[in-house]
Amino acid sequence: MLYYINLVFFYSLLGFVLESVVYKHNNTNAHSSIFTGPYTLVYGFGMLFCILCYEIGKGIISNTILSYFLFYFLFVFITSLTEWIGGHIIHYFLKIDKWNYENHKYHFGKYLCLSNSIYWGFLSLITILVLHPFFANNILANIPNYVTYIIIFVFLLDLLNLISKKIIKA
Repeated sequence: MLYYINLVFFYSLLGFVLESVVYKHNNTNAHSSIFTGPYTLVYGFGMLFCILCYEIGKGIISNTILSYFLFYFLFVFITSLTEWIGGHIIHYFLKIDKWNYENHKYHFGKYLCLSNSIYWGFLSLITILVLHPFFANNILANIPNYVTYIIIFVFLLDLLNLISKKIIKA
């Protein structure tokens, strides 16, 4: 269980770094997370769901080029669904839109657009096939339990901070 918690926070951190680089490249002074800390949970949960589906699927689907296409489309679906649900959850509880694709071509409401879904599918496939084996064996599997507990504690403090800010604004 702690491994999966580490996985979510690790990929949330990588997602935060990815978006920070994109924001910096676009000269945008924005923050991708709803939290104070450097993590964007939609990335962590998206990768968790993709990795779990890959682990289950690779035992069922033979390792062929066709399987990579199937996994790609599965990852497009999983990450798009995660982004859509995450956008709605953030909007429902915080009354903000951290992203809005209504000005993008081929968008589906505020929280989905075809170009990003295609991008997330490729990014997920490359991450799972190329980067995740290294991360899993050399980083995630070696995080001591006490570090995970500290991460959880700091996150809960950050969550309480977010909730208290929301209550104060209300």
